[in-house]
Amino acid sequence: MDAGIAAVLGALAGSVATIGAAMATGWAQREGARIAARSEHQRQRREPRHLVYKEFISKAELVRHRASIYSSLDDGLTPDYVTEQQVNELFEAATEIKAAATEAALVGPKKVTAAALAIAHLGSDLAAYAAIFRDLTEPQHQQIGKRSHRKLVRVAKEYQNSLDNFILRAQGALDDDGSRK
Repeated sequence: MDAGIAAVLGALAGSVATIGAAMATGWAQREGARIAARSEHQRQRREPRHLVYKEFISKAELVRHRASIYSSLDDGLTPDYVTEQQVNELFEAATEIKAAATEAALVGPKKVTAAALAIAHLGSDLAAYAAIFRDLTEPQHQQIGKRSHRKLVRVAKEYQNSLDNFILRAQGALDDDGSRK
């Protein structure tokens, strides 16, 4: 190989290596800046989310507490067990949780939003099924009352599971440090 060609090829190889290193450095800096920006954004959102999630869970726990008597009972529930006061308390709690679910949905992320809205819907369903069951106490409604009771128990258990799911998703959202997409 001619010395001139070797010198040109050496210079070309050095230039390509320098350009490649510059590109890699630029990409690494951009990626580092992106991660830092995302981390800062997540940090700024964490505290407001924490407060909203805490309020939502507090209201949801109130519904869970009121519904626990339905989810732990068997088919031996007597028709007069669901009182007007219990139904009213469930409706009040379901209304409160709906407002709290809207707040939780606004602070996101999507997985937490979906879980919060599911809990709000189940809370409303739970109150409605308790009211239906309360109204079906007469002997001619015994068959419908049993189906209503089974539905009430199923929704109460589903509500409890959904609340547990929300808590796990909220914890995951609060643990997100912004380093992953």
